[in-house]
Amino acid sequence: MEAMGATEKRGRSLAPNESVTLFMKEWAILFIFIGLFAACSIFVDGFFDSNNIINIVRQISFLAIIALGQFFVVLIGGIDMSAGSSIGFTSVLLAGLVHWNDVPIVLAVVIVLGASIAVGFVNGLLAVYGKIPAFIATLVTMIVLKGVNYLYSNSIPISGLPSGFKVLGAGYVGPIPVPVIILIVIAAVLYVFTMHTATGRSIYAVGGNEEASRLSGINTNRIKMISFLLGSFLTAIGAILITSRTMAGQPTIGENMLFDVITVVVLGGTSLSGGRGKVIGVVIAALILGIIDNAMVLLGIGSYWQWIIKGLILAIVVLIDAKTKKE
Repeated sequence: MEAMGATEKRGRSLAPNESVTLFMKEWAILFIFIGLFAACSIFVDGFFDSNNIINIVRQISFLAIIALGQFFVVLIGGIDMSAGSSIGFTSVLLAGLVHWNDVPIVLAVVIVLGASIAVGFVNGLLAVYGKIPAFIATLVTMIVLKGVNYLYSNSIPISGLPSGFKVLGAGYVGPIPVPVIILIVIAAVLYVFTMHTATGRSIYAVGGNEEASRLSGINTNRIKMISFLLGSFLTAIGAILITSRTMAGQPTIGENMLFDVITVVVLGGTSLSGGRGKVIGVVIAALILGIIDNAMVLLGIGSYWQWIIKGLILAIVVLIDAKTKKE
């Protein structure tokens, strides 16, 4: 079960010092974000510029939405390895429907959302009812979708999207990028869903202890299927926004995103064993990774070193997760 936010432990009230410790642990990700933002503002030239800040929050919006999809799969103790290929699938299918089949953009968006939900359904069938470990089940889907993406697109980007579509991924409402607004709305809805609905709380319960959840009357298979469906749906929304920004369907567009998505989910405090995590934690973690990426670019750090640094970050947060689980 989700441990964050608890004010009691084993039936007794927490002492003041224990409450402070619990609060610090619960919101450690926020303190890391504040400290990192302040340090970069002081020591990295050009970081604390309004255009640069806007660029960071716009960039992380796509990543955060997709990571929120992965969040639901990890929350039940699984992982969706097909997320990267699913991004490419959504992108090329959307562009292909519009460019080759003259499908109106709104209808094309509805179709690709439906197709992405179908991908989540297949992942769920394999993992939940086929009893295949989620890692393997979604790895199979990833490989199949990768082949589909290249075959459908002939291995080249598909352009020809209507100019008005660009507003979703690159437009503004006043000074605020449209993708940021969409992220805020999605995060708010998911916060209410996870914290204030029976289904949302059941996802935590199943991830924390599936057998106990089943004995308490929760339909665990249904809950796990919902998690896979949510994962694919949110991945598709993120992919649509990315396609809108680039104005082309690209089969390779999501191939390098899976690592960042998993890093954000784990960095945000979501336990790889399931049952613990927060929507807000995922969003803040996306901001942290966005700041790190931006600072490394401004400092002139090469792309190879960037991968090494981000790999070390993932290793550290996984070790912390393992230590927390033991405690």
